[in-house]
Amino acid sequence: MVNAKEFFSGNYLKAELCKGGEVFEIMDEGNMEEIRTPEGKIKVVLNFDVKVIEGSENLTPGKIKTFTPNKSNGDIMVKAWKSNTSNWNGKRFEIDLAKTQVFGKIKDSIVVIPLDVVEVQKI
Repeated sequence: MVNAKEFFSGNYLKAELCKGGEVFEIMDEGNMEEIRTPEGKIKVVLNFDVKVIEGSENLTPGKIKTFTPNKSNGDIMVKAWKSNTSNWNGKRFEIDLAKTQVFGKIKDSIVVIPLDVVEVQKI
């Protein structure tokens, strides 16, 4: 069986696919990409391929998704795993959902909860 909601959502990990509690493993050191915001501005984002370890009805274990952490999640990840993203490969995180403002609209957003904490550091 193919999960149509997961299939048609594309390659990106999105909050609307999640219930909270899903677990992911980072599969690479990340890559930067330029995107255009709804306002037409160019913004550079950092993408990671992540594998679904513990899924939900819309996320099948073993599937690979692209995760683009926002600044808040990036700060959490740096505190947990330090700033060199090449060391993040293989690290696992759980997600929770929270209401946040995204491009002027209130939406559910992903909140990263690191499971493999190296050593908490101040940034």
